[in-house]
Amino acid sequence: MQSHNSNPCTRCGKERVEGKKWKEEIATFFGTSTIIHQDTVCPDAECQKIVEEKLEQQKQKSDELKAEKQKKLDVATAARKLKALQNLKN
Repeated sequence: MQSHNSNPCTRCGKERVEGKKWKEEIATFFGTSTIIHQDTVCPDAECQKIVEEKLEQQKQKSDELKAEKQKKLDVATAARKLKALQNLKN
Protein backbone atom coordinates (compact mmCIF):
# COMPACT_ATOMS: atom_id res chain seq x y z
CA MET A 1 0.00 0.00 0.00
CA GLN A 2 1.48 3.30 -1.08
CA SER A 3 0.56 6.51 0.70
CA HIS A 4 0.53 9.95 -0.87
CA ASN A 5 1.66 12.83 1.29
CA SER A 6 -0.06 16.08 0.50
CA ASN A 7 2.11 19.19 0.26
CA PRO A 8 -0.09 22.11 -0.80
CA CYS A 9 1.17 25.61 -1.52
CA THR A 10 0.80 27.82 1.54
CA ARG A 11 -0.69 30.62 -0.54
CA CYS A 12 -2.93 29.11 -3.25
CA GLY A 13 -3.36 25.50 -2.09
CA LYS A 14 -2.19 23.88 -5.34
CA GLU A 15 -0.14 20.70 -4.91
CA ARG A 16 3.57 21.56 -4.90
CA VAL A 17 5.93 19.98 -7.44
CA GLU A 18 9.58 18.95 -7.22
CA GLY A 19 11.96 21.81 -7.84
CA LYS A 20 15.69 21.83 -7.28
CA LYS A 21 17.33 18.63 -6.01
CA TRP A 22 20.95 18.18 -4.89
CA LYS A 23 23.23 15.89 -2.89
CA GLU A 24 25.59 16.83 -0.09
CA GLU A 25 28.38 14.71 1.38
CA ILE A 26 28.95 15.20 5.11
CA ALA A 27 31.88 13.77 7.04
CA THR A 28 30.78 11.93 10.19
CA PHE A 29 32.58 10.01 12.91
CA PHE A 30 31.89 6.73 11.11
CA GLY A 31 32.65 7.91 7.58
CA THR A 32 30.64 9.94 5.09
CA SER A 33 26.90 10.42 4.86
CA THR A 34 25.07 11.50 1.75
CA ILE A 35 22.17 13.86 2.28
CA ILE A 36 19.70 14.51 -0.52
CA HIS A 37 18.02 17.92 -0.45
CA GLN A 38 14.88 18.63 -2.46
CA ASP A 39 12.98 21.89 -2.82
CA THR A 40 9.30 21.80 -3.65
CA VAL A 41 7.68 24.76 -5.38
CA CYS A 42 4.24 25.93 -6.38
CA PRO A 43 3.46 25.04 -10.00
CA ASP A 44 2.26 28.64 -10.50
CA ALA A 45 5.45 30.70 -11.02
CA GLU A 46 3.81 34.01 -10.00
CA CYS A 47 2.47 32.49 -6.79
CA GLN A 48 5.89 30.97 -6.00
CA LYS A 49 7.52 34.38 -6.52
CA ILE A 50 5.11 35.95 -4.00
CA VAL A 51 5.70 33.12 -1.51
CA GLU A 52 9.48 33.56 -1.79
CA GLU A 53 9.17 37.33 -1.27
CA LYS A 54 7.08 36.79 1.87
CA LEU A 55 9.55 34.21 3.18
CA GLU A 56 12.41 36.64 2.58
CA GLN A 57 10.55 39.37 4.49
CA GLN A 58 9.98 36.97 7.40
CA LYS A 59 13.66 35.99 7.37
CA GLN A 60 14.76 39.63 7.41
CA LYS A 61 12.43 40.39 10.32
CA SER A 62 13.72 37.34 12.20
CA ASP A 63 17.32 38.37 11.57
CA GLU A 64 16.59 41.90 12.80
CA LEU A 65 14.98 40.55 15.98
CA LYS A 66 17.97 38.25 16.60
CA ALA A 67 20.39 41.14 16.10
CA GLU A 68 18.38 43.34 18.47
CA LYS A 69 18.30 40.57 21.09
CA GLN A 70 22.07 40.05 20.76
CA LYS A 71 22.66 43.79 21.12
CA LYS A 72 20.60 43.87 24.33
CA LEU A 73 22.49 40.83 25.63
CA ASP A 74 25.83 42.51 24.86
CA VAL A 75 24.75 45.69 26.68
CA ALA A 76 23.59 43.68 29.70
CA THR A 77 26.86 41.70 29.77
CA ALA A 78 28.91 44.89 29.57
CA ALA A 79 26.84 46.43 32.39
CA ARG A 80 27.43 43.36 34.60
CA LYS A 81 31.16 43.49 33.93
CA LEU A 82 31.27 47.20 34.71
CA LYS A 83 29.36 46.65 37.95
CA ALA A 84 31.72 43.83 38.92
CA LEU A 85 34.72 46.10 38.32
CA GLN A 86 33.15 48.85 40.38
CA ASN A 87 32.50 46.40 43.23
CA LEU A 88 36.15 45.30 43.14
CA LYS A 89 37.33 48.91 43.46
CA ASN A 90 35.14 49.50 46.52
